[in-house]
Amino acid sequence: MPLPVSPYLLLCLTSLFWSLNLIIGKVLAGAVPPATLSFFRWLPAFLFFLLFYRGYLKDGLRLFKEHPMPVLVLGATGYSINSITVYEAVTYSTAINISFINAFNPVLIAITGFMMYRYPVSARQALGFLISLLGVTIIIFRGELTRLLALQINIGDLFMVISMTIWSVHTIVYKNRSHHFNRRTIFLLMMMTGLAVTLPCAVVEGYLSEWAWIGRIQPRHIWAMLALTIFPSVLAILFWNYALTKISANQAAMFQYLIPVYTTVISIMFLGEHLRLFHICGGVLILTGVLLVSIFR
Repeated sequence: MPLPVSPYLLLCLTSLFWSLNLIIGKVLAGAVPPATLSFFRWLPAFLFFLLFYRGYLKDGLRLFKEHPMPVLVLGATGYSINSITVYEAVTYSTAINISFINAFNPVLIAITGFMMYRYPVSARQALGFLISLLGVTIIIFRGELTRLLALQINIGDLFMVISMTIWSVHTIVYKNRSHHFNRRTIFLLMMMTGLAVTLPCAVVEGYLSEWAWIGRIQPRHIWAMLALTIFPSVLAILFWNYALTKISANQAAMFQYLIPVYTTVISIMFLGEHLRLFHICGGVLILTGVLLVSIFR
């Protein structure tokens, strides 16, 4: 039975929930290590979807035996390493910075597609890439030429660029291979293999810190981790997938540009962060480049 809800409203909520991933990650930074946070974000989500998709698990295991490397790459890049690096990013940089850099993702996906599978890139798209890259550079170096000349990079911003690169690889590999798989089967399998990759990282992380994070956990941290599962993981995925059945992927993608808006407002209100001139200048350049890459082909 179809939901009596506008897909546009659901996409607005989806972008809000994805912005909460950065906000909550920032709140938990210093209390829960990145790999551990990623593991406990995706484990309850996997168990939730397993309740509804458990009939696809047997087929998923067969699929993994037949195509172990593509499945492992999809799980690691989509539900493990990219998530860990996002939480590393918000540990060292502001949520506002990270959200604006994240807006560069559509451009990076286009370039990754060209590099991996020679997907065509027009001259206008190449120009869009350069303009967006300039915007990202302005944000990373805080709009200061002296930082650029001295290559003073915030490691959190660098982690976010790494995370976007990993996600771009995931997106392109998925686009290239997904037609071989049942959508629900590969979705469940990607989450499962992602957790398998994340678990040893979390164990090593805990061992090296002598599991100090356990002593820092308070009830508010548990509620925050639960919110990571409910909003950016379960509800965002459900809303996004439903919306894609009603409107085109290109239309849906436009709503992701609300993420920096939501993140900025929430960060100013609750985290005490500030919107700077370099955010605005860099954001305008990134959005201009994204429009050239995604729309005007």
